[in-house]
Amino acid sequence: MNFYVPTIEDIGRIKFAMKNNTKLCCEMSPANAVLWARYYKTEIAFQNGELLFRSLGEDGVYSYSCDIQDSLDGKALFDEICRLAMEQKQPLRMHCVMQQEFEQIKEWYPGQYQMTVNRDYCDYIYSGEKLATLAGKKLHGKRNHIYRFEEQHPDWSYEPINDNNEQECARMAMHWCMANCMDGEDTIEYDKIDESKLVVYAIRHREQLGMIGGAIRADGRIVAITLGERLTDNAFVVHFEKAYADIQGAYPIINREFVRHELENYVYVNREEDLGEEGLRKAKLSYYPEILLEKGIVTKKQ
Repeated sequence: MNFYVPTIEDIGRIKFAMKNNTKLCCEMSPANAVLWARYYKTEIAFQNGELLFRSLGEDGVYSYSCDIQDSLDGKALFDEICRLAMEQKQPLRMHCVMQQEFEQIKEWYPGQYQMTVNRDYCDYIYSGEKLATLAGKKLHGKRNHIYRFEEQHPDWSYEPINDNNEQECARMAMHWCMANCMDGEDTIEYDKIDESKLVVYAIRHREQLGMIGGAIRADGRIVAITLGERLTDNAFVVHFEKAYADIQGAYPIINREFVRHELENYVYVNREEDLGEEGLRKAKLSYYPEILLEKGIVTKKQ
């Protein structure tokens, strides 16, 4: 089987392979597969038109992923992954496995496999309606932040990312990077630099990638941006969201306005994982997700 690192030239084939996806995990989206491939050392291959992923771990062991629950023959896909692991003379490791997929694996091979879940990689999935309205006592604080933003920036406006503001949005992403990539005085956070480069790339190639984005303008400049793509028929995934931290309410208002203007046809909004970052976890929990989606690692029992 021919595994290779995907590029934007593969996006059409990836979209076709994912067209029937119902998995709500953020990884099962075409743009995500292309944008993060090199960062996560991810390769793809096709088995009878269906998509397989493999990522090289720090221990030199490949971890595989596929869409068992939507496959025409999920068992054949799983068996192929087992064969690939054996071919590499490595233990089986499979990531992004949904609970219902693991239940299917247990039916095929009772007592042979186990699944573990890492809380750091659980996806936060929200009600689109609740993000758009911020109704209720629990989200009172978010509404207050937005009220303060509107008071301090009465000329604010929302606009979709398009050819007219593309350059401004890309500059904002780089300015955000310069303001946030230093941890203290001496340490550079290279992850944030890498992510900012991907944001700029996604802005420039948004149409080809199948992404849409939005921006908030205040005092004549772009102060917040966000980008994402369709995940399933009723779910959208937000891949990037950047706002100036010193502008109170910039994050809540881009979150709300993007959903209001662009995502009215989606029931759910996936805002990805927190990766164990304490501040990010607190921020994501403060919006009270409808689903904390567990994604398991499947291995063979010893």
